[in-house]
Amino acid sequence: MEDLTKPQQKALSEVVRGLFTAGEPILRHIAQDETKSAKKQAEKYSHHLGNVQIQNKIETLALKQAKKQIRKRTIIAYDLTDISKESAKKIEKISKVWDGSKRKVSTGFSLHGVGINGILTKFQVHDDDEFTKNEIRSKIVTEISEKLNHKGIWVFDRGNDDKAFFKSLRQDLKVDFIARLKDDRQVVIKKTGAIIQIKNLRPGKYRIYLMKRNNNNVDLSCEYTLVITNHLEDKEPIRLIHNLEFGYSKNQIVTMYLERWGVENIFKRVKEKFDLESIRVLKWQKFVNLVALIQLAVLVSTMMFLSIQQSTNALIIGVLMHYKKFMKLKTLGFNVDSFISFMKSSLKPLIFRLEKPPNQLNIFSERQLNKLSA
Repeated sequence: MEDLTKPQQKALSEVVRGLFTAGEPILRHIAQDETKSAKKQAEKYSHHLGNVQIQNKIETLALKQAKKQIRKRTIIAYDLTDISKESAKKIEKISKVWDGSKRKVSTGFSLHGVGINGILTKFQVHDDDEFTKNEIRSKIVTEISEKLNHKGIWVFDRGNDDKAFFKSLRQDLKVDFIARLKDDRQVVIKKTGAIIQIKNLRPGKYRIYLMKRNNNNVDLSCEYTLVITNHLEDKEPIRLIHNLEFGYSKNQIVTMYLERWGVENIFKRVKEKFDLESIRVLKWQKFVNLVALIQLAVLVSTMMFLSIQQSTNALIIGVLMHYKKFMKLKTLGFNVDSFISFMKSSLKPLIFRLEKPPNQLNIFSERQLNKLSA
């Protein structure tokens, strides 16, 4: 973020560090300078959050990290999540959202997320005033696919059951995808020409076409494979459409689709470890930037967790040893979530030296930061 001023860099560094020490995105709680009031520090953070554009920079960094691990068959999971703000009325651009945890319509914001190999590559607050969710979804898939040279397999849940979208993925973007279908989706069986709702089909594997926009003709320009399988007892069959040319089995297709839960786990991490829904800023730009900084905190945690498993550097090995002691003491497993808890407990108080500019605004040492950006 070289184009930011030094005061902006300092403020944002303090905010990211405060997200770990406080565990929540409340600006007064993030304040760490005991020589100044929390209110004054919060006002400083709020001021700078309203005057910067950092979302694209953080997403570029996240995509750079994800691109290192991308392969032709890497799963790229897209999904929506929400920030519920039932009692908030004055936040700019607040709208109605589906609160998945409470299973009801609430007030808040929707967010578009993309996860690749455990990395939160996209975390974008939806702006209902500018675009529809489908428009943003297509824009996200297009941008990321082009930057990844069309590698990977995109996976979507049934909320994205959209035949025009499927056609665009296949013909325009030329990317591989797997998507879950709603049980009332109408398909045309290639072998027999029968038009049928998929809830009336037995488990199996079918070559199919979809109907055109108004369901008055068959769209013969795109052929797909439909997989229906009883993957769990006492549950409705899972019904998946895909355009993969390689001869995957039904179980392989289901397994790849279920990897979509990786992005759900990242959403859960963001909400539980950094208390996403506690954001209180009222202005839209500040809200977007604070969400982006939370994405950065999760990204830094993930990359550090990967680094301690692979590095032979003495400093990193030392971090690993302290982390293992922490896990044993807290009876936690070896994963990103416990590592974030370890980071929260390990960060020393931020000390401000009045005689010269502080050196320790970054969470990690220069060597560690260089390893992350390599």
